[in-house]
Amino acid sequence: MVSTLPSPRVSRRRLFQSGAVLAGAALGSRIPGAMALEGPQPGSPPCGLDALGRDLHGRLIRPGEPGFLVAAWPNNGRWADVTPLAIAMCVDDHDVRKCIDWARQETKPFAVRCGGHNYAGFSTTPGLLIDVKPMATIDFRTDGLVTIGAGASNQDMADAFRATGLAVPSGRCPTVGISGLTLGGGWGFSATRNGLTCDALRATDAVTADGKLHRGIAATGDDQLLFWAARGGGGGNFAVHTSFTYEPHPVYDVTVFNIVWPARHQIELMLDLQDIQLNHPHLISTRSKLVPTTGGKVTRDRLGVQTLGQFFGPPAQLRALLDRPLSRSKPIVAEINGMNYWSARDYLVTDDPIGLYDIRSSYVAGHLRGDAIDTMMAWMEKWPGGSLLQQNMGILFAAGGKVKDIKPTDTAYVHRDSDFILEMEASWSPLDTPDTVRRQLAWLTEYFAAMQAYVRPQSYVNFPSRDLPNWLKAYYGENVDKLCAVKRQYDPDNVFKFPQSIPLTPPA
Repeated sequence: MVSTLPSPRVSRRRLFQSGAVLAGAALGSRIPGAMALEGPQPGSPPCGLDALGRDLHGRLIRPGEPGFLVAAWPNNGRWADVTPLAIAMCVDDHDVRKCIDWARQETKPFAVRCGGHNYAGFSTTPGLLIDVKPMATIDFRTDGLVTIGAGASNQDMADAFRATGLAVPSGRCPTVGISGLTLGGGWGFSATRNGLTCDALRATDAVTADGKLHRGIAATGDDQLLFWAARGGGGGNFAVHTSFTYEPHPVYDVTVFNIVWPARHQIELMLDLQDIQLNHPHLISTRSKLVPTTGGKVTRDRLGVQTLGQFFGPPAQLRALLDRPLSRSKPIVAEINGMNYWSARDYLVTDDPIGLYDIRSSYVAGHLRGDAIDTMMAWMEKWPGGSLLQQNMGILFAAGGKVKDIKPTDTAYVHRDSDFILEMEASWSPLDTPDTVRRQLAWLTEYFAAMQAYVRPQSYVNFPSRDLPNWLKAYYGENVDKLCAVKRQYDPDNVFKFPQSIPLTPPA
């Protein structure tokens, strides 16, 4: 067995930078909205923390100590005022078990973080923050599988896999953690060709609410129900996963593209791009959106169309495929380049979203119709204004192809019959007044509600929102009852609890 560690450059950066949520939990309390949360201040009673610090192989960081504020900062700065009681930097399974045992004994809230990319702030807590980022080893096994520590990020994986000729489907944001990505399903630009991240999962290790370490959880064996839930059931519901074993796929040359059209023929272009994706679902993966071309007030004559993505073939074949939208309107940007898989990954990489923001998402089966696109543009024109140019007011991520080869009930990821994820955001900066933020959030809520006539009543759990109506059904659909059964088996005392955690029983 060969053990590959993340490069020192990436390891140092990730120890103090936000990534994806592994799991979030609270004992005996529900976390309210971020602005209302009051975390403990320096000088608070230790509550047994001295004993926990002695028990850890890693480090327990308390408020006021070096590195605390940086380690506590989440990706979404909206939740940055949630101050943990302490941060446990876990280096192994032992540390995770000690943290869970401590939280139960002390009846303190806790959250588990692989990096902090939970958009709704569920990887923040006023209690104990269990950080698994140091657990980021990547082991290439002699049986062809690869075991990855719970703290590894997309960037860690790219660094380790780059010279191997192999890859695991993953996302495009370098600081997103593999744990949260997998547990929520795992969308990325290779999903239509190779499936979701969770589809490559073959086994996982996890610490359950009783402090027990379950090794080699797989599709067969005593813990097969927990394995089913680990593929799309969301982080923080049943256990703290400490490692994941995947079956990688070979890499290949691809074509990447970034094409931007001016503010003309928007509906026709968006329909063209959907046609191409739907007619060639395994050959192409698109992220298409309407985007303001200038700052200031959003109007239709300032809304361009952009598509970005990956084509699993040569550039000439892609150009032929794109003939209709390229002929309909001359683009102002037309980057179409063949390159190897990892160069393509670097081209497509992004840290978006980051800062202060809120998100909503829905799923689309087949086309998002022309009247729906018209409605989107009408709501974009209603954006109330702010200091930032809104780049992500309406995005269609391709979510079909290979993803649809698995039945909705075969894994906890239930959205297998969909073709696109529709995502919309509002973002702001410290320059914006509380009233501006309030109006942006109200606009996003009303915009999302207006689009429900055109989409499925489903949402991606890795794009969570605290304000999502009927969130349990939206995230998990027909799999809710089975997920509640998993909860009763592995967390009967509801230790892993937060505002959108799986309940012990389905609502009436």
